[in-house]
Amino acid sequence: MLSTNQQSSSSKLSEQSRKVLAIRDEVFAEWEKRVRSLIPGADEVSHPVLLDTLPLFYGNIAEALSPGFDRENAAADSSAATGHGSERARTTEYKAVEIVYEYQLLRDALLEVAHARGIRFSDEELRIIGSSFDQAIRDAIEEFTALQRAFRQRVAASLTHDMRSPLSVIISGAELLLAAHPGKSDKIVRKILDNGLRLERMFQEQLDALSQPTAQAAPLALAQVDALALAVKVGEHVNDTTPAHCEVSGEAVVGWWNESAMRRALENLALNAAKYGDGKQVSLNVAQTHGRVIISVHNFGNPIPDERRKDIFEYLNRGEESDKTGWGIGLPFVQEVAKRHGGTVVLDSSEQAGTTFTLDIPIDGREFNPQG
Repeated sequence: MLSTNQQSSSSKLSEQSRKVLAIRDEVFAEWEKRVRSLIPGADEVSHPVLLDTLPLFYGNIAEALSPGFDRENAAADSSAATGHGSERARTTEYKAVEIVYEYQLLRDALLEVAHARGIRFSDEELRIIGSSFDQAIRDAIEEFTALQRAFRQRVAASLTHDMRSPLSVIISGAELLLAAHPGKSDKIVRKILDNGLRLERMFQEQLDALSQPTAQAAPLALAQVDALALAVKVGEHVNDTTPAHCEVSGEAVVGWWNESAMRRALENLALNAAKYGDGKQVSLNVAQTHGRVIISVHNFGNPIPDERRKDIFEYLNRGEESDKTGWGIGLPFVQEVAKRHGGTVVLDSSEQAGTTFTLDIPIDGREFNPQG
């Protein structure tokens, strides 16, 4: 079972949900074939990046179709779709309409493969599936456009502030030249040339940024790391430093990551889980799917309020104070670590299932951190 809360037991799933899970790989194979042929630029995106959080979203569909799970639809209580929109803005050249299209293609692939395999959905199940995709599209587009808007604002700020100084020098120098002061013309011309070249470079940097909005900071130093071994170390640290018990499970997944950054990110999530949960149990799980590692940190306790789920990382990044019980320190850093490795962090929180933060990143981070 692979869903965003990472707590699902297959014994709780309905027979229909198990059938949906059984065709998952076939659905994604059909979806990927269609996306690569129909969406411009998708054929240049690697398999793990193309799928990003969609397998988690698919697992949520199976839960939503089971009466035993308190999940209204696949996008409810989860930031998987928000993470998908964020990754598309940062790692691809997608337009907003293409995000809508790929969700529609996934819905069509699910329904068509299910039909071919003899799976029939009731009217209520079709309503749940439709609602899942409708909300996922809204959440993904909202995040995608927010990141695009923030980028444009940064460019506008640079154009209006950083470039004002060299322009003023050019203008004042030209005015002095017009006045033809003897003996000063060579120096003034040099100033005009230097600042004109500076302005040209600044404009070129902005043009490069506009044409490549997914550009990242300096590459991280990467090495081969076993995610399960890393999770075990984090679990031991939680057990040694908090009253809670941290249980680690899953499979060994060896990938190319920055070990120090990954460890700090997981320690942050696990220590917060111990601090803000019920004080007893913290669970770390390591899994992999389609070239991505899925590391989840789960606790029970008060769920994160609805109004904070969509903007929890941005909210904390602004440094605002809050007296609410919740995950409080270092989440912007965790999200940044995920982004620098080409992935994202997905939040799933509800009264019934508890709270799960999932680090969902490509196994091979070298694509996003080319070493010179």
